[in-house]
Amino acid sequence: MKQLNGVILVGLISVMVVAVGPAWACKAAGPDTHVGVVTQVNEKGGQFTITDAETGKPMVFVADSKQLVALNIGDQIAVSYEKHDGAMVATRIQ
Repeated sequence: MKQLNGVILVGLISVMVVAVGPAWACKAAGPDTHVGVVTQVNEKGGQFTITDAETGKPMVFVADSKQLVALNIGDQIAVSYEKHDGAMVATRIQ
């Protein structure tokens, strides 16, 4: 019985870590970096959108054509950025 309780406990902990892992990812990624899933790529407009893992809200970034071509909807990425004239300009996408 103790062994079964231990297995259940490990299982619950594993589920909790997986569920909150993405939220920790944004804070752990550092300042001016967000982690999320790509939901839109607008090559003509020079932008892409992610759903932020921490807040669940959409975030729009400006990117160059080389960066945009490498993105696919559904990709989970970390994007570092700099603010220019109120826009978040992607400096690095992983």
